[in-house]
Amino acid sequence: MGLRFSGAWLPALIAIVGFLALPFGRPGRPFLTIDPNLYGWAIGHPLLWLVLASALAALVISLLKLPTSPRGDLLVVAGAVGLGAGVLWLLLTATPFGMGALVAATGMALVLGHALSESGRVQGDAFIATSILIVSLFVLLFIIYPLFMVLRSAFVIEGAFDLSQFRRTIGHPLFFFLENPRSAIDEVGLTLRWGVVVGLLSAGWALFRRQRLPVVLARLVLGGVLGLILGAMFYGRGALPTSLLTVAIVAPACTLLGLAFALLGQRSRFRPVRRSLDVISVLPIITPPFILAFAMIFLLGRRGIITHGVFDISSNWIYGIPGVALAQILAFTPIAYLLLRGSISSLNPALEEAAQTLGAGPWTTLKTITWPLVRPGLAAAFLLSMIESLADFGNPMILGGDRNFLATEVYLSLTGRYNAHEAASYGVVLLALVLLAFFVQRWWLGGGSFVTVTGKPSGGALAPIPRAIEVLLSAVLVVWTLFVASLYVSIVVGSFAQLWGVNYSLTTRHYRDFMTAGWPVFLYTARVAAISAVPAMLLGFLVAYLVSRHRFWGRRFVEFGSLLSFATPGTVMGVAYIFAFNTGPWLLTASATIIILALVFRNMPVAIRAAVAGLAQIDPSLEEASTMLRARSFTTLRRVLFPLLVNTLVTGLIFAFVSAMTAVSQVIFLVSPGNQLATVLLLGWVEQGQLGRAAAMGTILIVSMLLTILVVLALAQRISARVVRVES
Repeated sequence: MGLRFSGAWLPALIAIVGFLALPFGRPGRPFLTIDPNLYGWAIGHPLLWLVLASALAALVISLLKLPTSPRGDLLVVAGAVGLGAGVLWLLLTATPFGMGALVAATGMALVLGHALSESGRVQGDAFIATSILIVSLFVLLFIIYPLFMVLRSAFVIEGAFDLSQFRRTIGHPLFFFLENPRSAIDEVGLTLRWGVVVGLLSAGWALFRRQRLPVVLARLVLGGVLGLILGAMFYGRGALPTSLLTVAIVAPACTLLGLAFALLGQRSRFRPVRRSLDVISVLPIITPPFILAFAMIFLLGRRGIITHGVFDISSNWIYGIPGVALAQILAFTPIAYLLLRGSISSLNPALEEAAQTLGAGPWTTLKTITWPLVRPGLAAAFLLSMIESLADFGNPMILGGDRNFLATEVYLSLTGRYNAHEAASYGVVLLALVLLAFFVQRWWLGGGSFVTVTGKPSGGALAPIPRAIEVLLSAVLVVWTLFVASLYVSIVVGSFAQLWGVNYSLTTRHYRDFMTAGWPVFLYTARVAAISAVPAMLLGFLVAYLVSRHRFWGRRFVEFGSLLSFATPGTVMGVAYIFAFNTGPWLLTASATIIILALVFRNMPVAIRAAVAGLAQIDPSLEEASTMLRARSFTTLRRVLFPLLVNTLVTGLIFAFVSAMTAVSQVIFLVSPGNQLATVLLLGWVEQGQLGRAAAMGTILIVSMLLTILVVLALAQRISARVVRVES
């Protein structure tokens, strides 16, 4: 057992210098405020002296030539005590953390990471142990803790567990009511009829299949409950039935359209069809989620080209569930298509060829082979469409009309009615619906096997879809393409029209107004998006490497927690950040920092999944060879894995940047004077009726995002080609 110095001496020294030279706390929101009374040594609290003593002890222990494992145990104690004492003082005093606290905590966390490696408690060098610790702390502080604060704000009032506010929220007509005294129809009676009819149909189907009496009774009860839910969705009012009915329309429509386009993209006999689908796959990436709703006003509003100009109809039909559902279908179907395209392309052609060899026709093959094997993709597309629909904020704000939606009620509760507990209650309901959908998805998939890629060579090409289906789906694609293209064209035309619906003479006034009022915000948004995209990509790469290549205690927590922020509706995460970082030791609101952090942890999961997929294609023997040549883990990451994953990581970088540029549901809670973002400003212009100026910004956003993607992809291809030349 060798005796040598520990690498923990440097972070221990950093912690000491940070504690002595920088204030441990700050008096208010400005982060760089220097208050002489808030230096750790000036405060003189025992817990703060314990931080300094632990850092000094870690420094001394690191410089002593001790056996590695015992010294690691001593450093674990010093690092944990120093980090815990500092955090405990911040929590007990509710003092916002200062630069000294940040530097000291970082130093002690690095000491603890070195200690975990040296003690053998984590199998890996100091970089791996420190990375596991830092990532775990990030997940705990920026994902788990905010969601916990939402739950706490919904059920804890003035320090005591209290369900009264939650009961008031779900009992309020804004949330749900069924019997409308001003309505001429009997909503309750109709809902009960739905329950009876659906229950009887379900039980009748069970009897037709000659199932046992307990199964028939169970189907009768479950069918009755489902019928009551459907009736309440159709006849009820309030945020809950409105959101559920919208989801019931949007999620199946997006999933089926995504499946139709995926089948066309992989099995169409016409190449132009496949090329047009490549364009569709890019649209949701470069377009703000509510821009199509905004464009629908130009085409289908009271003075729309189609409704008023062609059919001479001045109707408000798009304001409400029909308009919101149509806008969401247009926005989220390409996302479902991207998910299902991978499921369709990974099918083994040999399975379908075997079915056809046994005499199965195209329809039978599609029903018995293709459809069951794409069930995981269908479930994923349905779940993601449901989450996106529930979390969508912009489309209901623009086209919601007199209907209430859960996502908008979260915002209005917090900013309109100034009731944080009510907002948290709506957030809990949203989160519960998403988790329910997740468990239903797991139940639907069951324990079946869907493996089609076995590693064995498989010949043959994917069978084309039946010609009748191809013609029908191609017609749907043509209608879809023409309508979406007309929406995008209407945005461009609207940006040059003097006054939409009244005066169509061309003008550049809207662009001049944008350059004055919107261009500074656009540049600020681009800067914030660029700053957030890089750590989102790098942190996602690091998390993917840790959970894919290493086994450690808490790996499942890191993996699940890292992906939780993406599965959680953006409105819930936005209000969660308000609850978590608006007061107390973690005060960060009204700053660019909180926006950047929200974007980093919102977009990080995409980089994680992309990096995990890329790492699965790299033989671990490359890393083993690097380790045998005495390269540290950080060197292996930087010189072996990173160059091989350039294209994958660039994909994550592009998505993080573009998503940050077009985000609205999460960041609308976090913007403040001086920290305005382009999509929030654009949404405000639409609500104020400044459609021309909003169209100008929308056009610039879409064009700039498209150019960004093309430029970055071209650079990535050049870098990848250079890496290949160097390796060869």
